[in-house]
Amino acid sequence: MGDDNEIRQLIHREAEDFLSKARDATKDIREVYDLEKEFAKTHKNRSLMIPLVTLATLLVLGGIAWGVTYWIQAANNAAPVDVASFDDLNLKDLLDTAKRNENDMASAQSDLHQLQFDLRSSLDAADQEYESNIENIKARVVRPAEVTKQSAAAKAARDAKKRAVQASFAPRMAAKNAEIAAIQAKIDSYDQRLMQQAQAQQAVLDSANKKFDLERKSLVSDYEKRLADVVARRKSDIAALNTQRARLVASLTVRYNPVFTDQRMQSLLAGWKAPSTYGPYAALPAYLATAGVLSAEDQAKLDASLSDFGYIAEQLRQVPWINSVPDALSRLESEGLQSATLYRSSLAAAAAAIEARDKTIAALTDRAVAAETARDRLRWAVGSYADIRREAGFVVDPRDSSGVVLVMSPLVPVPDGASAFVLRGDKTIATLRISSRGDEKIGVVQSLVDGQSILPFDSVLVGPVPVPAP
Repeated sequence: MGDDNEIRQLIHREAEDFLSKARDATKDIREVYDLEKEFAKTHKNRSLMIPLVTLATLLVLGGIAWGVTYWIQAANNAAPVDVASFDDLNLKDLLDTAKRNENDMASAQSDLHQLQFDLRSSLDAADQEYESNIENIKARVVRPAEVTKQSAAAKAARDAKKRAVQASFAPRMAAKNAEIAAIQAKIDSYDQRLMQQAQAQQAVLDSANKKFDLERKSLVSDYEKRLADVVARRKSDIAALNTQRARLVASLTVRYNPVFTDQRMQSLLAGWKAPSTYGPYAALPAYLATAGVLSAEDQAKLDASLSDFGYIAEQLRQVPWINSVPDALSRLESEGLQSATLYRSSLAAAAAAIEARDKTIAALTDRAVAAETARDRLRWAVGSYADIRREAGFVVDPRDSSGVVLVMSPLVPVPDGASAFVLRGDKTIATLRISSRGDEKIGVVQSLVDGQSILPFDSVLVGPVPVPAP
């Protein structure tokens, strides 16, 4: 056998170098946790970063452990064994066969340990994914019943995944256990007689092997402890990040889903229930365009705006708001649609009123035109009659003494301020002062003979215009 001290030093140096590289590699691949990026991913209400990072860490650590074990095993296999002194006992074949069996056993046990480690890693990853899903459900879902339902579904998915993992590992582990049992059977069934011949030298080999095994176990224990520390620190980091994320989620939830506490807002939202449906809305009257109040194009824009408002409100209702926001959005939509409904009903009423007014105006216009026509005809008839009778004019309406309506002959000039005499037959019964009111001539009674009254169709004689006193 070679120099034991040299072997141990070689193993120690190689192990330290490998562990240093593994530790540096672990530090290099550690990603810096960006809280802004991580929270930006929560809009999908599902983050697989934590379980993926955990699974990757466990796989890296498992690979490191497997590499260290494989390296130690390879170093052990490469250790030279000097059997020249055993030639006289014909033990060379014995030692080769025994070492081969031991190597097979060590390799099979290492493979079994790796399978067990991979199984534990996969189960832990499923648990981490389940915990992440639960946190996302609590941050995303408001109703307790829905939280319970989705949590149960997440637990069922986790259990199914763990059963699938166990089912996938079970055949390989069973095969590896059978292989170990077969190797152990070969070791147990080996020729005991040859082993007895080797007992004299086996003590030396056992002593060296025990010493080597103790050093190997110490080295493996040290590495496993360091790996356990790395895993513990990683779990601690993940727990701290989860706590920080939960606090940030709670803070942002309160910021963007506030609870309104002012008195007016509480009174508006207290007991508020949104109507089951809105509309449909009656078409705006076409007379609005006819009257020039609201053109057909503007009516189309108004209908499109109301439709867009309803669509935007519907999209906002699909967002899973919490606290006071859902009721506030619902109340805002209701108030907007009520305002639109009142506005449209007001426009409809205005259109009806305008149409009725226009009809009234048209009727009054027709009546005014008819009255004007009748008046013109009356004035023409009286004027013509005055020309035939060779009179200056006639009284038409004497009911107002301060505005006796006269019809004068167009052949007789009648300036304002002129005096006129009211005649009945050959008697003067009243005097008037003539003035204009629009296109009419009226007379203001200046004097009236006792016992007399002015009657329609009394004759009017125009006198001179009085001259003011100097």
